[in-house]
Amino acid sequence: MSKNFFKKMIVAVNGHRSSVHSAMYAIMMARSYNIAVKFIYVVDTATVKYLSMNKFLVSDERLDYEERLKEDGERYLAYAQMLAGSKGVKCETELRSGGVFNEILRAADEFEADVIILGGNEKEDGHHDIKRNVLSVDQSEILAHSKCPVMIIQKPDIEKIFKIF
Repeated sequence: MSKNFFKKMIVAVNGHRSSVHSAMYAIMMARSYNIAVKFIYVVDTATVKYLSMNKFLVSDERLDYEERLKEDGERYLAYAQMLAGSKGVKCETELRSGGVFNEILRAADEFEADVIILGGNEKEDGHHDIKRNVLSVDQSEILAHSKCPVMIIQKPDIEKIFKIF
């Protein structure tokens, strides 16, 4: 009898189409291999602070902006939880504040995750540009500093697979 290689995974969601795709992929993995899943959204207060310090945002705008980001995060986490529930997968969600890659790495350590799931940089349909494997700064930092494997999901047709899964 074989053992599950992964027991716990952290899935970063941020509202981008690719993060929804990574959530779908993670839900299918969780259901297939009985893996505990935790979705995390990070309110990027580090960037908001930078914008405020450089006078791009005044203090009142900063608080309003952070509050809207929190509301967005709660909505994205609720959507990921709804997707998981639609496939019979129980999950945890967590809204955090701080620097994105630091908080994702910290959450993975605290949850004792065996893998971190991130969305890739998918091209929108209709673009015929040369595909380049360019990572965001946060993705690069997570890859460089993670204590566990990191999967970057790039599967644009995942919605069709998820529907029939």
